[in-house]
Amino acid sequence: MRSRFRNWKIFILMAATCILFCDCVQQYVSPYKSPPTGYLVVDGYISGNGTTQYSLTRSIPLPGDSTIPVVTGAQLQVEGTDNSIYPLSELGNGQYSVAYLPLNIAVKYRLRITIPGGETYLSDYVAYQVTPPIDSINWIQNGAGVTIYANTHDPSNAIHYYQWRFDQTYEYNSAEYSQYYYDTPANTVLARTPAQQIFYCWKDIPPTSIVVGTSAQLAQDVIYEFPLVTIPQNSQELTDEYSILVTQYALTDSGYDFLSLMATTSQNLGSIFDAQPTQLTGNIHSLSNPTEPVIGYIQAGTVQQERIFINSYQLQNWVYYNTCPMKDTLVPPLPAKLQMFFGSFGYVPLYYQFSPLSGWISNQAECVDCTLQGGSNQKPSFWPN
Repeated sequence: MRSRFRNWKIFILMAATCILFCDCVQQYVSPYKSPPTGYLVVDGYISGNGTTQYSLTRSIPLPGDSTIPVVTGAQLQVEGTDNSIYPLSELGNGQYSVAYLPLNIAVKYRLRITIPGGETYLSDYVAYQVTPPIDSINWIQNGAGVTIYANTHDPSNAIHYYQWRFDQTYEYNSAEYSQYYYDTPANTVLARTPAQQIFYCWKDIPPTSIVVGTSAQLAQDVIYEFPLVTIPQNSQELTDEYSILVTQYALTDSGYDFLSLMATTSQNLGSIFDAQPTQLTGNIHSLSNPTEPVIGYIQAGTVQQERIFINSYQLQNWVYYNTCPMKDTLVPPLPAKLQMFFGSFGYVPLYYQFSPLSGWISNQAECVDCTLQGGSNQKPSFWPN
């Protein structure tokens, strides 16, 4: 089972300053002083039925550069109480992964991290949790938009604590359709191949929140219509087709407490990308400096996934206007005009007009090239035909 862990980083403060927005701008001075390199941030899940992937980054202070410092050249391995050892491979950009681990439900596991320079971090041993299957992922349209819900239950009545991560992808179009492109070296216009089309695009939405839930207060371990995300009414995401891949994890009570506090702090500041003025105690420790805060909480177990699609024809009164503010321009089929408009001015040919005047009907790339909105013109492998 494929389990994707986006590089969403939890920027937990312990930084020197943080800007909070209230009725006026005030400076927050934290009592927790981050080292110059920032605290180590560890994000991932030890999976027994899918990819185990971890990202290593450093926390950043606010205000300051928003670039996320990644940790490269580290060595990671999963260790079991049965003396099993499973190394992870470095993927680049602070990502470390192993495709499959033959884990045992009767064994506890931990994560060992050795970063360049020899400093080693070790997590506590954690129990292997069997995550119940997702019963369903459903959605409801209301005045606010479309809200997507998760439903699950544990027949053994043992889990009670859950986390959900989700990968969202949607299809969208550019405002105008181009059948042709400008070949710069030849100073001519050629027909596009299917691989060169720039009208249909697909865009991923990076996660920006921590979503956890619990049934601990209920007699039965049942999660019913737990809200994951709301897509605002008339937004671009549901103009054509939308997909969400939901990954469900079982948590321990202490792991839930850690993530719940982190989620609350993130909501107060605006997002998980803000440095957080709260010291959160995880279960990862520096061997050389036990008092050094390390941001993250190691969990182990199986994961469950389900993907759904929502098509625009399933919605009512969903209106999104995708128009070009600029009028089309006729470019005469003359070498100098082609070079001027297509080579210098950034216009893109749409189609050829023969009358009343002959030439290339064109418009600015922003109206024609869907990839300029941040998406890709390559259809994802999981997308329906």
